[in-house]
Amino acid sequence: MVRAPKSLSMMFVTAAFAYGVAFWAMVTLDADSAWSRFEALSASEAYGRAVGHGDQAVALSLQDGKDGEAVQKKQLALAEAHRQGGVPERAIELYHTVLDSPLGSQMTEPERAAIENKIAGLSLSIGRPIEAATLIAAFVDASGDAVARRELIDKDSHEAVLLGYADAALNDFTDALPPVVERELIQGDEAARLRIADALTSLGGYYARTAEGDYAAAGLLATAYRTRTDILGADHADTVHTALLLAPVYERIDRITDAEQIYLTAFHAQERAKGSNNPELSLYIRLLSEVYRRQGRITEAEALNVHMRTLFRDAFGARRYAPNQARDRTTDINRPVSRDFPLPSAYVPPDLVRAELYSIPLSKPPAVEEMSIRAALIDQQTSMPKLLADLIGECRSEQERLSLRSGYRSFSTQSGLYARSRNGQVAAPGTSEHQLGLAVDIDVNGRFMRSTDRAFQCFEAQAWRHGFILTYPRGNRYLESADSFEPWHWRFVGPQTALLYRETGPLGFPQEFLAALPCYEERALAGLFVRAGEQDVCLANVLGDDQLADAPATEEQEG
Repeated sequence: MVRAPKSLSMMFVTAAFAYGVAFWAMVTLDADSAWSRFEALSASEAYGRAVGHGDQAVALSLQDGKDGEAVQKKQLALAEAHRQGGVPERAIELYHTVLDSPLGSQMTEPERAAIENKIAGLSLSIGRPIEAATLIAAFVDASGDAVARRELIDKDSHEAVLLGYADAALNDFTDALPPVVERELIQGDEAARLRIADALTSLGGYYARTAEGDYAAAGLLATAYRTRTDILGADHADTVHTALLLAPVYERIDRITDAEQIYLTAFHAQERAKGSNNPELSLYIRLLSEVYRRQGRITEAEALNVHMRTLFRDAFGARRYAPNQARDRTTDINRPVSRDFPLPSAYVPPDLVRAELYSIPLSKPPAVEEMSIRAALIDQQTSMPKLLADLIGECRSEQERLSLRSGYRSFSTQSGLYARSRNGQVAAPGTSEHQLGLAVDIDVNGRFMRSTDRAFQCFEAQAWRHGFILTYPRGNRYLESADSFEPWHWRFVGPQTALLYRETGPLGFPQEFLAALPCYEERALAGLFVRAGEQDVCLANVLGDDQLADAPATEEQEG
């Protein structure tokens, strides 16, 4: 074997060393060379090695005063590499830098949202769920009517994509936040923490629309509730609002004791705010009574019911159920409408009026059919349009503009809407309360009202005083869709009937209540009320066997 001269070997080593030094200097001190190395390594998916060269290239460019679009594009590519295999915190930093740059300002809304979704995913992956929640809540807020009428939105639309991002993060939030929050998780000054609590309430309310989202909703809402309680106190309307979103979620995930505590706190807060003899406490009493019933605490549940009826008796008198009921039935004001109680196709209300004449804010031009509603005169001074205008005026605010989205719809209009719908989220023609002219869909800031809106809390608390009830409550069976909750849909039944429904009606069965209204009136006038733990005989007369299983159970069934 012929050996190379020792001097030749030394020359080779020296040359290799010199090349290595030169290469190191080139990729370390020259921005273009460093970036070329980054691109080569990224192309082979060696992201862990690539990002060091990319960071160096960007740093050198910035040192040289180059901070234009070319460098911003490099920062975006570098952020992607860090997301794939580098440092997540660095990827988040770079994404934010790009979004705040001139390049970011030129991006379309879908392009910006795609980057923000990546930031949210990275934040969740490194245990920063609050940051992720604020971004994804913004997606929900920006999706407009897609939250309420997703089946009418093109699946490739920007709104559908935004909700897709939110849906994809659901399981991550389930794992990231505990259902009961023992300490403050939101950082910053009070104003910033309250803004974040608003975002978490919005996102938690969105997830709470479906059973699959209950655990994610619990963590988000509990975090917001803790912050609002700490800063605003338990008596503040925003804190109570979050409580009324959180407690039902606790019930659905079988944290009944936690739900009870939330309801108790909300009840005492409202008792302090409104006085212990105010019938507006009835909402909280009924919710708390149902929790006691589910726990088998029948005596305590009935004691609450008796207290509630006393509040109504003291406020409205013993014969509060009698006035105007015969007339209301004659004019269809108390008529049930659903798949079980359809309307004839030729039905047209006899007293339609234009809503604009009563200073009701509109979402559509006043001449559009849906901008008409029934006059539904109660007396010479009181009518449905006047009561609706009063209710909207009471519940609107500078932050939430309320307007009428839809009032009367003819059979043919409902037919067209139903034909365009998917997934059964629109009532079939003849089964919509809008054909009665007594139902109104309410917009908040130009999109359907949501349960997370402060205005919804106001409607829940005050609508019955103005003769309105929520007739598509959570869990109803009036639509073919699995998700038929419509927090924007309010039905006028008249003040007396709305009062009776609030006081004694079966929660979750408004159409059946209207169908059995004479039974409820007669029993109420006679002082015969459904006791906690007993079956509702009026409801049993109109429910089928499958629905009866969901009605309030007897004491024996509870045991």
